[in-house]
Amino acid sequence: MALQGRPWNDCKGDEKKQLRVRFDAIKADAFDQDRSAFEQMMNQIGILAK
Repeated sequence: MALQGRPWNDCKGDEKKQLRVRFDAIKADAFDQDRSAFEQMMNQIGILAK
C-alpha cells in the first residue's frame, strides 16, 4: 500500500481478499521446515522461549 502512496488500511473488499491470497501463498513458500524443526528442538531443551 505504501508503494502506491496509500494508507496501510486503505485496502477493502475484493482487493483485500486478493492480497490475502497472495500473502498466504508467499508465506507458505517461505516456510522453512528445517528451521521450524530446529526451533522445536531448542524449545524442548529450554533454549528458546515457548
